[in-house]
Amino acid sequence: MAPTSSHNRAGFGVLLIGWDAAGCARVKAMLREGGRSPFKLHDWLESVGGSLDAMHAPSVDVVLFDISGGALDGFAQARSKAPHLPIVVLCEPEEEEAALQTVHLGAQEYLIKPRIEAHLLQRTLRYAIERARAEAALAHERNLLATLLENIPDRIYFKDDSSRFIRVNQAMTSFFRIARPEDAYGKTDADFFGPEHASEALEDERRVMESGEPVCEKIEKEIRTDGAESWSLTTKLPLRDPTGRIVGTCGISREITRLKKMEERLDSERKLLRSVIDNLPDCIFLKDVAGRFLIVNAAFVESLGAASAEEILGHTVHDFHSAGIADRMHVEDEKVFESNQPLVNCEEHFVDPDGKERWTLMTRVPWYSENNDVLGLVCISRDITEKKLAEENLKRAYAEVAQSREEVLGAMNKLQAAHRELRAVQMQLIEAEKMRTVGRLAAGVAHEVKNPLAVLKMGVEYLSSIEFQDENTALILQEMSDAVHRADGVIRGLLDFSAPTRLDLQPADLNLIVEDALRHVRTELKGGYNIVREFQDDLPPVRIDAAKLSQTLINLLTNAIHAMEGGGTVRVRTYSRQLTGIGQNISNSSSGSYRIGETVVIAEVDDTGPGIPEDKLGKIFEPFFTTKPTGKGTGLGLSVVKTIIDLHGGSIDLRNLSTGGARATITLPA
Repeated sequence: MAPTSSHNRAGFGVLLIGWDAAGCARVKAMLREGGRSPFKLHDWLESVGGSLDAMHAPSVDVVLFDISGGALDGFAQARSKAPHLPIVVLCEPEEEEAALQTVHLGAQEYLIKPRIEAHLLQRTLRYAIERARAEAALAHERNLLATLLENIPDRIYFKDDSSRFIRVNQAMTSFFRIARPEDAYGKTDADFFGPEHASEALEDERRVMESGEPVCEKIEKEIRTDGAESWSLTTKLPLRDPTGRIVGTCGISREITRLKKMEERLDSERKLLRSVIDNLPDCIFLKDVAGRFLIVNAAFVESLGAASAEEILGHTVHDFHSAGIADRMHVEDEKVFESNQPLVNCEEHFVDPDGKERWTLMTRVPWYSENNDVLGLVCISRDITEKKLAEENLKRAYAEVAQSREEVLGAMNKLQAAHRELRAVQMQLIEAEKMRTVGRLAAGVAHEVKNPLAVLKMGVEYLSSIEFQDENTALILQEMSDAVHRADGVIRGLLDFSAPTRLDLQPADLNLIVEDALRHVRTELKGGYNIVREFQDDLPPVRIDAAKLSQTLINLLTNAIHAMEGGGTVRVRTYSRQLTGIGQNISNSSSGSYRIGETVVIAEVDDTGPGIPEDKLGKIFEPFFTTKPTGKGTGLGLSVVKTIIDLHGGSIDLRNLSTGGARATITLPA
């Protein structure tokens, strides 16, 4: 901005640049002419170089720059060093074109030296100072407005009388998803919004221009041409020129989409709550501190024999019950007000308007304001009349069967014991039959296949020791050896699947079992594979068969490594947790289920491979099912793993990760 030091002192400081001593004296005389002058000659400097520091002095308000002799370069240098300081240029008559050029470069005015008079010089200097200040003030106001427009999050716009945009701020630019504000100029709402909102906005703007009255805080639903939907709180004003004539509109819109959606959710929840309240069989009502009913549901209206809720609202219990019953209910209400504590499931006995005895379970809960002041009570009353009558009938029936209670209990105990024995025998028969079937299969395979495979293996080994002239013979023998090895792996998988189900359960540290499994697969981790361990140090011990559980972990780790062809990261994690809420019965196994409050120990194996196809996830634990190429797997590994985990009373889960790869999770009871 322009220097403001002269506002706090008398007079204006004038700096001369490019003047000699004689010219300086002449200027000084003209500034003093006419009596008391507001101008004070600050200094005179012949060279521009020596004047640059002086131009920044607080006492300098205006510069008289003599460009006689072609000092345009010096003027440009001075202008760049003090862009806000007003400069009046003096020149010879033949240099008037050059002087005019300085005005284009930022000079306030120019004077021709032979034509200078004292009053003209003084008036020109004063005009230059005041004009510079006015321009600086205007620039400051313009900068403030630009800063506000470009940084305010609300969308601000200006339109002409044809509703075409003539200026938009940065928030509006971002909302329209255009690169520059200028891309919106000359366009209308129809270029950015659907026809419904565009026509409504145009109608509002025409009404504003015709009436001169603003449209304030109107909630608008906006749908852009790309289908995006939003809500805005909009104010539209008439845009007037300096004469007061309306030449267009301007407006500001605040994004309220999030608030609108919250309002819709609240309204939906309010309707849902009202629907639930009105359809519950329990009586629900709200009372103020004076005992007047404020909200009642349909069940409560019916219980009082009223035709509608309006017959109850504003009344108290004294309007519907006898004095004794109403007073007793009022006393119970006062207990809640005095203690600020709810009364839950208090049994109440009374006579209804039809003269019938009724029993209810009443719950009274304080209703608080935002300032934690008690405003009233929320009450829930459940009719237990039938239950009370049933209890009386049950007491009579209980007295009748009391003599045979011991016999009934004895029979029930025997029946339960027989049921448990039957279940145990049934499970044993199922297991035995399964094991016999698998055992016969394994024995048959061992007899029919394993021995011939052994003969083939010895034959291949023997032939491999002989040198053959055909170079393809060694390759064929190697392929035969690999085939025999794969067949032997299938047989071993069958034997594992049909192995005895007895476990040697001992307390063990799961972290040690995982480390043992990692040691067994370390030869598989060559060539770009990484292992990340995330072990909980204080894991509770679990009762497991260490050898069999290590076998399952080795299988899972090997699958994870094979899934990441070319390298990747295997992340192994162990931790424990207590099941504390609904939805944490986490097992999906038929043999492993957990209840709230139990502690489980979990081992997870993550890989960064491509994951398992979604259509195959439901079959991965089936025997002989595999996602590996032919010759790479038997399809028995995960079946064996699931069998071992089921025998431990645990569960196993295998699923894809949203970030890529798959996760195998073993859950065991602690």
